Amino acid sequence: MNCQVNKKKLVIADDEEYIRRHLAKKLAAMGLDVYQAGTGQEVLALAADAPDLIVMDVKMPGMDGLETTRHLKENVHTQHIPVVLLSAMAQPDEVSRGLDAGAVEYVMKPVTFNRLLQTIRSHLDE
Repeated sequence: MNCQVNKKKLVIADDEEYIRRHLAKKLAAMGLDVYQAGTGQEVLALAADAPDLIVMDVKMPGMDGLETTRHLKENVHTQHIPVVLLSAMAQPDEVSRGLDAGAVEYVMKPVTFNRLLQTIRSHLDE
């Protein structure tokens, strides 16, 4: 995928600002239009602008990534947006809960940037 030609909108959601900024900077340098969110409520607000993909941590204050994903999938205006969940929780029931909520993929932390980029590209190219 040539991100420079196909300017895709991506939301990075994590309550840890350092992680958000680091990922956003690297992805923006590749030509993606990157928006950042620190809470589920911010993700829902950004989803109104129809991003091409949301990459979201499961553990966030207030509305976590699972609940946020369910809200996105219940809304006719946002249900088409693919959501990739990131989490350090590797228990099989946690993964199932994430996929049942509507995520297209559940990626375990820690994740290398190259692995995350591979995941992002695969969902943006669909």
